[in-house]
Amino acid sequence: MVVYTSVRRHARVLAAFAAAAALTGAAVHSATAAPTTALNRAALAKQILRTSGISLATIHPDRNHRNSHPASTPKGNITDTANGKNALTSPWGDKVNRRVPLDARMLNGMLKVRTQYNFRISVSEIVGGDHSSNSRHYAGKAFDVNVINGKHVGSGAPHKALMSACRKLGATEVLGPGDPGHKTHVHCAWPR
Repeated sequence: MVVYTSVRRHARVLAAFAAAAALTGAAVHSATAAPTTALNRAALAKQILRTSGISLATIHPDRNHRNSHPASTPKGNITDTANGKNALTSPWGDKVNRRVPLDARMLNGMLKVRTQYNFRISVSEIVGGDHSSNSRHYAGKAFDVNVINGKHVGSGAPHKALMSACRKLGATEVLGPGDPGHKTHVHCAWPR
């Protein structure tokens, strides 16, 4: 009797799964996909916050806005994401005071730069700060690093090795010293 009940229960579960799989509406797909992505982003952000060797700026490197708007700093962006919220842009620049979901691939890349490639990094910007109007920063797909292994980018830091690691982790827009506007930081961005 127990075996028969288990088989019937298993058959009902399979039938329900098949019925759900047969539904093809976009609303069903987005309703199931969105929470998983948000959970992944939050889990990655929590892991970043716990990982020694990833320093998240609490001020902006721009002298005009250095001590203003802590919510849009990397620390604020990652903390908000860990708490299930979208990251906040700064009240200056091209995309003012917007909430942006951080890309899970970018978060994973940030984490793996430390855990897989063993770089100690200081992240200077994510969605905050001032960037070009079509920057992937504003899409939550980029981060900037201004210190690598205790050395400032442009002053002896191993920026080329970090840039190579970002590319291997899926970044398709990687800029640093030698590229216009990037002499003091490495920019790693994932595809749109």
